[in-house]
Amino acid sequence: MLELLVLTYYLGKGPKPFEFYLNLALMVFTTTVLIFVITKEKKQKELEEQEIEEKKKKDKKS
Repeated sequence: MLELLVLTYYLGKGPKPFEFYLNLALMVFTTTVLIFVITKEKKQKELEEQEIEEKKKKDKKS
């Protein structure tokens, strides 16, 4: 959230300082990492749910 505020602050300024580009790069990096972590966690959760369902099926057969 803070990164967005800083980005909008620098958008209003005339010449863009180094911090603007640094903030932009940091925002892209953070977004990429968050997307990667979220998709990894979703896949892990789906795998765990499948394992639980398979375990329930095995228990019912016994």
